[in-house]
Amino acid sequence: LQQAASVMTQYLSHRLYNYPENFVALILVGTSDTDVSHLNGKVDQFHNITVAKPLLGGDKSLFDSLQQLPALYERDNRRVDLVPGLEAAVRLFHQEKSKTHWMSENRIMLFTDDQGIFSSDHSFVAKEMNGLKPQIVFKLIGPDLDDSQNLSGNLRAMYKFCSVVEQGEGLSTEDAMTITRLYKTKKVRQTPIFKGCLEIGGGTKFPVNIINKITPASHQQSLKMCDSAGQVLKRDRSYHLKDENQTPVDPDCMNKGYRYGKSFIPISKVDANLMAIESEKELSLICTTKRSNIRKEELCGKYAYSVIPPASDISGGTGLAAFATALRDLDMVAVCRYVKKADTAPRLCCLVPNVKSYCSTLMMVELPFSNDIKKAAFPRIRSTPGSDQLSAIDKLIDSMDLTTKPEFKVSEIGDPNLQRRHQCVAHRALHPDKPLPEVDISNFLTLPTFDSCGEAVKECNKLFNIKMEESKPKKRTAAEMFTTDNVDFKAEIKKVKVEDISLDDLLGSGAKISTTTPVKDFQQVCSKLGTQPACVMMCDVISTLVEHQGDHIADCMRSLRECCVKEGLYQLFNEFLKKEFKSDIVKKICKEGSLSLIHKGECENSPVSQVESECFIRGDELLQAME
Repeated sequence: LQQAASVMTQYLSHRLYNYPENFVALILVGTSDTDVSHLNGKVDQFHNITVAKPLLGGDKSLFDSLQQLPALYERDNRRVDLVPGLEAAVRLFHQEKSKTHWMSENRIMLFTDDQGIFSSDHSFVAKEMNGLKPQIVFKLIGPDLDDSQNLSGNLRAMYKFCSVVEQGEGLSTEDAMTITRLYKTKKVRQTPIFKGCLEIGGGTKFPVNIINKITPASHQQSLKMCDSAGQVLKRDRSYHLKDENQTPVDPDCMNKGYRYGKSFIPISKVDANLMAIESEKELSLICTTKRSNIRKEELCGKYAYSVIPPASDISGGTGLAAFATALRDLDMVAVCRYVKKADTAPRLCCLVPNVKSYCSTLMMVELPFSNDIKKAAFPRIRSTPGSDQLSAIDKLIDSMDLTTKPEFKVSEIGDPNLQRRHQCVAHRALHPDKPLPEVDISNFLTLPTFDSCGEAVKECNKLFNIKMEESKPKKRTAAEMFTTDNVDFKAEIKKVKVEDISLDDLLGSGAKISTTTPVKDFQQVCSKLGTQPACVMMCDVISTLVEHQGDHIADCMRSLRECCVKEGLYQLFNEFLKKEFKSDIVKKICKEGSLSLIHKGECENSPVSQVESECFIRGDELLQAME
């Protein structure tokens, strides 16, 4: 009885957290007394049965009743027939049909041990359970049900009853505890978010439905503001001017204000409607491209959708399957314009083929626009790992290989934050006066253990000597800052040498080329330091911009080339261009801006002819002969 109460407590805490509108009843079979006052009609056939709680909404009192079960009925150990208990449960569903007709399913969970009796005359109960709408899902929970081949007579009869019921299943008590240990989010019936056609051009359209495949779970389940006694609060919101009198403002007179400098520009509702882009609901093909042209990070969207054909349209499904199969065979993806509904912002999407043996569909992931991409500057790695270090990392990866552990699946790992939130809410409902339990991540998810990776980890620690360095200076107290005891002033005073002072320090910021206004700074440096030192500095700035994919690269290269042509520094520019031409960004800029090697037509002493310069920018074979 204690195990049954624990399983029911865990299961109902999950259900009521997700479905507060559910109704729950509690029926005890084998009690010394009989109490079936909540049942209508003839009740003479019910003996030693107590309807402890009728079919009502679940609340804290239900959990209190479950916790008191072992103490109230620990002495009641009568061996009675369990079939009348199932009959009482079915009768409750019938007489409370007005409460359950809209639900997706009815559920009966029977907890028993090997002492219960299960009579052979149970066909009428199974017929009632299969005929009830919505259909009943039957769960039999008892000891040793995982070993269905070696069950006793009564348990074997109960287990066979599960096969008679259309949606019946037998679980052991340990399995039921494991299943109910983790909180599972609310099941939502899969409904299409888009019903329309996929236009692939030439008037060809495939009717499709788009459904959510991956959606982040909400962490604010059933959140309401309430007081310390649990009474829900009503919230009223008012708006006031930011002045001394706090003048109230009618919500109908309010407009959205967009920051424009230090001012706010009000946009009325009429202007807001005109600002919106006029669009129609659509999913149209823009182009197809190789799958390698779409970066992996661009496919990591917040949501993932499945594009499937309607179940009733066989010909449309065949066309969509052919389109998906062709994309897979060509290793290509489709780029589409997606408008979820009329007058909403259009999105750029990528359709990836998902061809299986039983179906051929498309996966849709939103692609970012240029405004969505955040540029990040990464420093250049100056050192490369050695062969022994690469070998050590290879051994570490092999020792942590998950291919030999197929039980580790992402679909079976719960969100620890969500699990902890539910754990705290359920604990506070059951134990309002006790402190919350400590966080133990092992209660929420089970990670695989790797027994063979110890040696590989030790080898990596030996080869990669990583030291923690303090980036912030050590904080000192006021007494330490102003004391003069035990201070070596000679060591504290920095000796300034003549060679430590550079020309840049003497000339100030004007002798440096920044990445913000490089062309303007380049002209100033040319006038102060001379052309050749300025060009050398400009080459370093361009290399930095190329490395970090910064702006102004084309303007910098154009200014550098013009200066080198004017001053005859053809060798400096040509060597720099050959070095940086390996970058795709530089190649694109040179081809678009016709920036090539400085040839004899521009500088007489240049060894590069005009033909060779043109071949260089085109990347012809003559370039290899030059090098």
